[in-house]
Amino acid sequence: MANSNVRSIESLEAFHAGLTGLSSDWEKSVQEIRMLVQRAESHFTEDRPRYWKQQTQLAERALNEAKDNLAQKRSAARPGDRPAATEASRKVQKMERRLRDCELKRKQAKAWSIEISRQCDQFLGPLADVAEHCEILLPAAATELRQMITELEKYAEQGKRAT
Repeated sequence: MANSNVRSIESLEAFHAGLTGLSSDWEKSVQEIRMLVQRAESHFTEDRPRYWKQQTQLAERALNEAKDNLAQKRSAARPGDRPAATEASRKVQKMERRLRDCELKRKQAKAWSIEISRQCDQFLGPLADVAEHCEILLPAAATELRQMITELEKYAEQGKRAT
């Protein structure tokens, strides 16, 4: 303390209050960021793959229905009695394209799932360091500063009594 040059304990009090507020504000922000990252990761690793799995199943059903419809149109007893199957044939082709698109999207969703998960993990690592500062280091510094302010106040009080 012999080398300290404190001119205003009030400014140290203000700094302490600012440090405590900063810690609290950062902690809230870090929690919000963590939640957003987890929500984004969940969207890409769970929701999208599930959606494209369901769409693939629906496309498979639609293709089977279209094929059944086409088979019914082509299975008339006599060739002259057969209705035109052009529309049913186009529907089968359309459903085949839809199924291929869904399967492609499903594969892409899986690839994106892996990449997004990796990126989120890389982001959450440094974020944990910031959280440690907010939850542990800044409050510890504020506590230490509070102790120093208390000692300075005692020292200042002793100086006032001595004069």
